[in-house]
Amino acid sequence: MENFRDEILRIMNERVISHKGFDGLSCTLAKLVKCDESQAKSILGDLISSGDVFEYGRGRFAGSRLLGLIKGKYSYTNEKFGFVLNADGDIFISKKNSMNAFDGDIVLCKVTGRAYNGKKREGKIEKIISHDNDGLVGTFYTQNGLNFVDLDRKNMDVRIAPKDTMGARPQDKVVIDILSYKSGRPVGRVVEVIGNLNEKGADIKWLLRSYKVRDVFPKEVIEYAKKIPQEVVYNKNSGRRDLRDQMIVTIDGVDAKDLDDAVTVTKNADGTYKLGVHIADVGEYVKINNILDQEAFKRATSIYFLDQVIPMLPKELSNGICSLNPHVDRLALSVEMVIDKDGNVIKSEIFESVINSKHRLNYDQVLRLLDGDEKETENLKDIKQMMFDMLELSNILENRRKKCGMLNFEIPEGEVIVDEMGKPIKIEKRLPTKSTKIIETFMVVANETVAKTFENLKIPFVYRVHEKPDSEKIATFFNFIETLGLKLPSGKKDIEPLDLQKVLGQVEGKNLEGVVNMVMLRSLKKAKYLDKCLGHFGMALDFYCHFTSPIRRYPDLTIHRIIKEWLHGNSVFVKSGEMADFVQKASEQSSTQEKLSEDVERAITDYKKCEYMENFIGETFEGIISGVREKGFYVELDNTCEGLVSVSSLTDDFYTYDEQSLSLVSHNNFYKIGEKVEVRLVNVNKKDRKIDFEVVRKIR
Repeated sequence: MENFRDEILRIMNERVISHKGFDGLSCTLAKLVKCDESQAKSILGDLISSGDVFEYGRGRFAGSRLLGLIKGKYSYTNEKFGFVLNADGDIFISKKNSMNAFDGDIVLCKVTGRAYNGKKREGKIEKIISHDNDGLVGTFYTQNGLNFVDLDRKNMDVRIAPKDTMGARPQDKVVIDILSYKSGRPVGRVVEVIGNLNEKGADIKWLLRSYKVRDVFPKEVIEYAKKIPQEVVYNKNSGRRDLRDQMIVTIDGVDAKDLDDAVTVTKNADGTYKLGVHIADVGEYVKINNILDQEAFKRATSIYFLDQVIPMLPKELSNGICSLNPHVDRLALSVEMVIDKDGNVIKSEIFESVINSKHRLNYDQVLRLLDGDEKETENLKDIKQMMFDMLELSNILENRRKKCGMLNFEIPEGEVIVDEMGKPIKIEKRLPTKSTKIIETFMVVANETVAKTFENLKIPFVYRVHEKPDSEKIATFFNFIETLGLKLPSGKKDIEPLDLQKVLGQVEGKNLEGVVNMVMLRSLKKAKYLDKCLGHFGMALDFYCHFTSPIRRYPDLTIHRIIKEWLHGNSVFVKSGEMADFVQKASEQSSTQEKLSEDVERAITDYKKCEYMENFIGETFEGIISGVREKGFYVELDNTCEGLVSVSSLTDDFYTYDEQSLSLVSHNNFYKIGEKVEVRLVNVNKKDRKIDFEVVRKIR
């Protein structure tokens, strides 16, 4: 059936079949692909429903791709326009070309030209394939004795019958399913009452429901996980290498519970280093297409926010048998590398192992040891020398990456600290330290080694890809840095990481460092998962994958299975079309869910930052202009909170936007990205996660 579907879709994307009607076309297709007419009807109906085949005119059909139609999700912005979200770039949709689509609808659209700003494509929706009906979030209210839900992300209200309110109160956030669109106003029912946003935990639940996060495991998944033994029984005849006598340790954050990587280092007499990176062998428990795998595929990543985590796998695995906890046996997939004094991997081996971690270390603890803290030196005297060898090797690996052109963006993260009620009490800036860089460099070289090994074997694989930036975006970035008086790279047609690294070197340690880092980062493409090895531009690596976190990332789990099949000699299966198809689907799903995870984490952080800043309305702060748009400019405070100074609040003169210099300019004044300003906090909108400032003065 699947082959018939692919063949019919191929035919429909090669030519327009006219004047056949549905039945006539089904009959023709059945003859062409040699299947039953009933099968052809079923397949054609599914293809039309999914938007892969489009009917236009009277009985004329063609593949959507042949007609230049693009499928995507419609994102409603305001009453005037929206966008169709597509992997190749968003498409601007004006109100008149929207077919009155609702936010979240899956649509077919045709590109008609360039949008008003000349940057985005403009299009017209040709068909609404499906409505987003289930799990929608909004605010419950009553009016004239009737019940309604004002949806957060859709341009409509939904009528709710009295029996379908689940006891919701006015101003409660609720989750609804839409039952019908037939009555002029959609009709729905409440399926969950989240509660008032002032109640403990309601704000987080509201945001999770808004993004349709899977935060509860199905009952059958939990029951399956509970049956997994929580102790390792090692079989000497399994072919698994016994490393339990080695000094292997984990280094993670203080509160981490899913410990999926462990390391050990030995410095050899010839000046080389032996680095062992040992990763939890999750694939031993989560087999392809079992019930755990099906759920993990849907989630594709764990989501971390504040002091919480929504795991990809149930706690029996993520915190239990798969977590490399200290002083217990654990199964691992290991990479051992011999690395020379220049940071080159001169020998490597990948194999299954059993390990027993000797220490559960945290970053702060390791940093204190490396800084000479007497107490930590005494507590960890058995591994003191190894930790300094790790630091030495880490510096060697980082220097190698810098020589290759690695882009090291020193952009601090703002970590929101909350109390037991979930209220934000402070925001701490986090920057990399010696201890975090040890693990980062070790994981990078392991990922690079694994990717290179399997690219050379020509086996289907999931790679972490970061493509070269668009020439247009880089040209805009160069125009910007030229206005700052920075040196431009020599006139090359193809930009290389080393060229951008030299730009970052010019602002290192200066006031402009953060802004230039940020603007450059926005000029680059987003990394993604792909079944092709296209290299990683930002890391200046030809080979890269994600191998080191299978507890929390599905692409890592996918390649673990491929590696294990290869290690066990199942090369025919590994190189099969079935595996290639699975790798492609896993790559696409992982990229999609990674973006969802980032959006959720950002939304929660921004909401809590707004909640924190509510306490300071009317107060003044110093900050740096971090972005400039036609509508105004953004100011980032030292605590990493960012807000908008609207151009309408600049009443001293009339300002216009200068795109080349990223500034707002008037006859007598200007506001330019990178400048320091003093601002007053005038408004905080938690619901929309927006902060508004007004300018007090420039800081010279």
